Amino acid sequence: MKKDFYMGKKIWRMIGTWAARVLIAAILAISLPGCGYSGIDDYLDALGISVPEDYPDNPVYPNEELSLDPAFIITDDASVSYNTTELETVEDITSDYSVEGLSIETVEETGADKEDTQKREDVGITDESIETIKKQQEGLYAFERLTPSGKTLYAEILQILESEGKDVVVSTTSDEAIEQVFDYVLMDHPEIFYVDGYSYTNYTLGDTITKITFSGNYLYGLDEVKSRQTRINEYVNKCLAGAPSSEDDYYAIKYVYEYIIDNTDYDLNASDNQNICSVFLNGRSVCNGYAKAAQYILNKLGIECTLVTGTVDTNNSRGVRHAWNLVQCNNAFYYMDVTWGDSSFQTASGETADASKLPRINYAYLNVTSSDIAVNHKVSNLISMPECNSIADNYYVREGEYFTSSELALVADLFNRRYNDGSDNVTIKCATKQIYDSLFEELITGRKVFDYIQGDDKSQVSYTTFEEYGTIIFWL
Repeated sequence: MKKDFYMGKKIWRMIGTWAARVLIAAILAISLPGCGYSGIDDYLDALGISVPEDYPDNPVYPNEELSLDPAFIITDDASVSYNTTELETVEDITSDYSVEGLSIETVEETGADKEDTQKREDVGITDESIETIKKQQEGLYAFERLTPSGKTLYAEILQILESEGKDVVVSTTSDEAIEQVFDYVLMDHPEIFYVDGYSYTNYTLGDTITKITFSGNYLYGLDEVKSRQTRINEYVNKCLAGAPSSEDDYYAIKYVYEYIIDNTDYDLNASDNQNICSVFLNGRSVCNGYAKAAQYILNKLGIECTLVTGTVDTNNSRGVRHAWNLVQCNNAFYYMDVTWGDSSFQTASGETADASKLPRINYAYLNVTSSDIAVNHKVSNLISMPECNSIADNYYVREGEYFTSSELALVADLFNRRYNDGSDNVTIKCATKQIYDSLFEELITGRKVFDYIQGDDKSQVSYTTFEEYGTIIFWL
């Protein structure tokens, strides 16, 4: 059975493929049993996707039970083999080895085996190269959450995609494993802009899958990929040239957040809007483009940043598919949504018709906690995310706009600072609803904001409020 997967849809095509390697296939393709799970942790254990216990600063994971379809992705038990060498060459298998009562006597490598091995070698897959590739992936967010078997499959898929390989045998007989690991590869590698899906062929003997061949769905040939990469490098190098030199991660993250917003417009009709080309080459994109571009540049700066997918609730709709980022700043994890930080998103998406009511850059989504992002973002269950509970490097905290009390002397100081730095607004982020209500009552209802307005015209002041975020913006 051949199955084609493209972003957002699945196309299944039946083809009459029959396994030639009957005895060898019996060794490699023992089916996995099905069962249900009580929650995310049990599910991930069954998948063989490990979640490291040591997260910097904020190691707590949500205990919320997620509803997941049972899928058996990767396992290290004896029920299935992911040994690459067995896929490539199987020689001298003796009767000492039996599978489900089937005794296997000596089987020599067939012509089909040699062809499979050659195809793997043609795209650069050997035992040695797989180990090298796995070494190069160390530290990547999704890669580190896989078992050794999962990491081998990850390395194979990555190498196939980078070589634009087709119909290459991989070291699993689980199509669920392919789906999961393919997503993990793209999660870690925003530079793979030329792939928008994949297809695979199941080779079966009766009801048993004996091997799977994998192909990427490639948007561009290798020559075009090289040409585009050259132009991408020009954009990125220009961006990196202006990046702040500081050991404090906050300044680099803020810089990239602002740079992408300043140089990109939100456009639902932008070409290549699911990859980095839309941002780096065209300056117009949607959430996937924004998030992958931020990840790409921050990774270049040595800052851990990964892609997060899920859904969001907006003023106009609920449960809309969306992408944003998880970023590590000064050893703590935060969420960051560059798309929603761009005022052009609010106007182009119809969330507001008046851009003058919004700051050019909305910092409400720069280095925020899990509870802050959960106001309108819901993370998918594709991969486990850490609990982001630090506010030390939240934008409003770092910029002195975070109010833990309703003391008006602090308001006066903030107004003075914003006039001195030439800002067009004063933003007040309140730690609690009680503080928000108190400042709203004092400054707006009680009109005390006029005590802090400078200049000749003190007859009026415009303001914007985001009650759900505890934010008040006064326009200067």
